[in-house]
Amino acid sequence: MRLWIITIWLVFSIPAWADEELTLETAVAEVLAQNPDIRAAGFQAEAARSRIPQAKGLDDPSVGVMFEEVPIDTLDVGQGEMINYRLEQKLPFPGKRHVRGKTARFDAEAEREVSRGRIGDVLLDLKMTYYELYRLDRQLEVTRENVELFRQLAASTKTAYGAGQTTADTPLKAQVELSMLQNEEIGLKQERMTHLAHLKALLNRPGHGEITLTKILDLPRVEASLDDIAAGALESRPELTTLAAMEGRDRAKLTGARQGLLPDLSLALEYNQRIARQDAWSGTATINVPLYFWKHRGEINEAKASLAATRAENESARIHTRHEIEQAYSAFRAAEETLENFEREILPAANATLKTARTSYRTGKVQFLTLVDAARTLRELKMTYYENQAGIGIAYAQLERLTGMTLPKGENDE
Repeated sequence: MRLWIITIWLVFSIPAWADEELTLETAVAEVLAQNPDIRAAGFQAEAARSRIPQAKGLDDPSVGVMFEEVPIDTLDVGQGEMINYRLEQKLPFPGKRHVRGKTARFDAEAEREVSRGRIGDVLLDLKMTYYELYRLDRQLEVTRENVELFRQLAASTKTAYGAGQTTADTPLKAQVELSMLQNEEIGLKQERMTHLAHLKALLNRPGHGEITLTKILDLPRVEASLDDIAAGALESRPELTTLAAMEGRDRAKLTGARQGLLPDLSLALEYNQRIARQDAWSGTATINVPLYFWKHRGEINEAKASLAATRAENESARIHTRHEIEQAYSAFRAAEETLENFEREILPAANATLKTARTSYRTGKVQFLTLVDAARTLRELKMTYYENQAGIGIAYAQLERLTGMTLPKGENDE
């Protein structure tokens, strides 16, 4: 009975994704829901928004009581001449609270954009890891196909050597090639384990268990021009929108520093409880005198310098954004063109060459090394082909991260 209970528990405790192929879209949805770094980014943005009402709110009022002329030989305050109850409220000069709230709003906006950038970094990391895993899966398939091919060739060359149909070095060459392929397979497996562990960390999944990726990659396409993409990036890249918010914050800080030369008001109301006379009330209104103007002048100069630095940083970031987008766009187009050449000309020709070499080797028209070279060439081309497939996806993901938006597509894109 206990065995059945354990079996049922194991079956129902397996996550729904355990036996499913993980598509990139599903991985993105999962990381948005499960990744702790993304959750932390959201909480930080929320914390920044919560500072807005704090910044523009009034200081807490002060209340107090004062006992006057209590005899020195007693602690009974009731024997004193007077008890004063006091309520005091400080009021900033009109406009100061608005500027403080405006500064906090820009700070919150900057933090929101920083959080958006952090989310973009996690998604870029996820997509790059996904495409690398896809590449490794396909390259492992190619390598295993070649391992099987040379395992058959090694067996057939041994038989041929035993029958006196080939030289003694032919089985050795086949075995050497087989061993080299097996070593490459081990290296690819190790690389895949590293990327798989990183993918699990991004998805916040348990450390054990396999993740199966889809075998057919839906490669992204971009029909928008470089200029259109660059223009969109200037409006939506998180680093640029962060700097724009920081520039607004620094302008508000400069206004606030200048307002430091304006006096604040403090109002106080007292109720005077007297022992021998009628109770009375009194009020007080005071303003602070910004006498030490050089202190405020220093604050103003600091705010001006901070604003100038942010503007310069914004200008630099916009220049670098254009350069980085040009690099990613060029990489995308190059990988796209290379992949098209592979599919149209290179791979068909290499497949035909291998097929001809195998037929010619069986009939004794070519030597064994010719067959080895044909098989090796086709394998290397396939490995490069899948590298370019992954390169297209990675370049596209980098473009999305740089622009901070989903790239515009042409009418032929689905």
